[in-house]
Order: sequence, then C-alpha cells, then structure tokens
Amino acid sequence: MGESSKIEWTDATWNPVTGCSVVSPGCTNCYAMRLAGGRLRDHPSRAGLTQPSKAGPVWTGEIRFNEQWLDQPLRWRRPRQIFVCAHGDLFHEDVPDEWIDRIFAIMALAPQHTFQVLTKRPERIQAYGAHPDRAYFVGQQAAKILNRPAFGLDWPLPNVWLGTSVEDQRRADERIPHLLATAAAVRFVSAEPLLGSIYFGPTGPLGQPPGPSDDPWLRDPWPQSPQANRGKLDWIIVGGESGAAARPMHPDWVRSIRDQCQAASVPFFFKQWGEWGPVVSTGDDPDPQGRSVMALPDGTLTDTEWNGGPGPHLIDAQPMYRVGKKAAGRALNGRTWNEYPDG
Repeated sequence: MGESSKIEWTDATWNPVTGCSVVSPGCTNCYAMRLAGGRLRDHPSRAGLTQPSKAGPVWTGEIRFNEQWLDQPLRWRRPRQIFVCAHGDLFHEDVPDEWIDRIFAIMALAPQHTFQVLTKRPERIQAYGAHPDRAYFVGQQAAKILNRPAFGLDWPLPNVWLGTSVEDQRRADERIPHLLATAAAVRFVSAEPLLGSIYFGPTGPLGQPPGPSDDPWLRDPWPQSPQANRGKLDWIIVGGESGAAARPMHPDWVRSIRDQCQAASVPFFFKQWGEWGPVVSTGDDPDPQGRSVMALPDGTLTDTEWNGGPGPHLIDAQPMYRVGKKAAGRALNGRTWNEYPDG
C-alpha cells in the first residue's frame, strides 16, 4: 500500500481490508496471495491469512480490517486514482457491511480522489448497493468521522468506480450481469489474467452465440445520468499473467476485446502481456524453443515442434515466448492502449 503504485491503470493502492479466498481459475497465481504468504507473511496485516500448500501459499479465507490505514486517503491531498483493497476483496462474503460502510464513508469524504473498487463477487456489490438505506448508513459513518450530525450523500458516490474481474467467458457470463445491475458512476471490467476469449455481450442458452435481439454489454441504447442504472460497461482492462507459474495469453483474445471496445466506443486499457509474449524476433537467444509454447485460441498449450510452420491442427496456434513481463511489454500491434473512461 502506498501513495504510488506500479499497477499501470492506477496511481495508488489502499488496503483497509486484506485477505481473500480462491473462487475461480484466475485466483490460482494471485500476486497478493503469494505476497501475503511470502515476504509479508509476518506483517500484522497479513500474518495468518494464508497457509502453505504444494503449489505455494493459499488464502485461508480469513479477512482482516486494517484500522490503522482506514483514513489514509484523507491524508493524501493531491488527487489520484486509488485501487481499493488491492490485496483482498472488499466484497468478500465475510466482510461485514459495517466495514464496507466505513470504507465508503472515507471515499465520500475524499472527493478529490477517484476510487477503483474491483471484486470477484459482484453479486455482493449488487446486494450492498441496492439496500434502500445504504446512503444513510454510509452518511452516518462519515458523520462519526467528522464528529458532526448525520448528513445526506449522493448515491452512488460520484468518485467511486465499481468493477469486476473476469478471466474467461464463463466468469464473464456469471459476474458481469451483477455489475450491470448495480448503479455506479463508472462500471469496469478487469480481464486479468485473461485465460480465454471473451465476447462482451449476453450469450444465449448453454453459451450459444448471441442472437440479433441481444444487447451487448458494451453498448448503451438509453444513455442516462451517472446516477442511473445504465446497463453498460464503461471501461475494459486486459492483461496477461505474470510470475513463475504464469499461463500464456493468446493474442487473438486481446485483439478481439480491443476490437469490441472500439466498435462500441468503450475505452480499452492493455495492461501487459505478462510473463509470456508473442515476441516477433528472438534475437540472439540460443534456445528460443526452450522457452516457448504453441498457444491455441481454445486455451490449449502444446510444445509441438513448429519450425517450418505448424501442421493443420495448429493452424491458429501462436508461438509464445517466456521472456518476462518487462521484455514482453505492453504493446499491441505496435502501440500501447492507455484509454480511460470519463468520470
């Protein structure tokens, strides 16, 4: 946690809540989980939040409220974008509503900042935001902080962006509808680590392709005010996985999402290729194939020889090289994508 962050799409992180549980394949190599069970395992904010396993540290499901950091954004005077609970999930099922109210109260009292709240549990964020007295509860907590009588708040808070993480089509289909049913100033999706192709539109029964009557999630046929439930996504972030056990991301998955965003005029942010990249030239690498795999659009990986060109079964395969996050970079088709929503 700090006043600055190396995360490309934010300026700072704020961790009033730490700890989580593994809920889907995107959690397998979670950076925060590895950090909590590694370098920070004895820190009071992380101790006991993970347990060892053959695959490395795994979240225990214990959640911790870090009171000492609660008012941190109030001490940051320069406006910035703040990633909330980067090392946990604010909407984990074991986080009491009162904790969330207190955190939202701090966000309400720091209108100079933009807060980016990301969760893998958007069904909880939907239920939380839908409570008819939510603005009153948050206002009460804000009044306690200021030691003054309770006061009203605009709801949803205009400086809070709500987002959900999805790694593949299944998780997109499960999570995005809950996010869209939640009123927010800005709604966004983080597709990181991207582990499969995603079409950002409601699919038909059993995952069949959408019909002509389906309204894609990226489009807004009835533009309304920021306080309204607009039913669209305002921003898409895409990123590949980093770390020792990272899984490659097929370039076609990234290009497809970029093209969908462009067609719908939705800002697209490409965060990183991650550990694996579609390097065009291996330069002086004496053993490029020793650090390469063939990635297929369906997510299958193979180490099949590809010198001289892939066989028919690998016609859509993409050679991916393990070069590390820095070398793989952030360029997609020769440019970086740093688009942000208005808000």
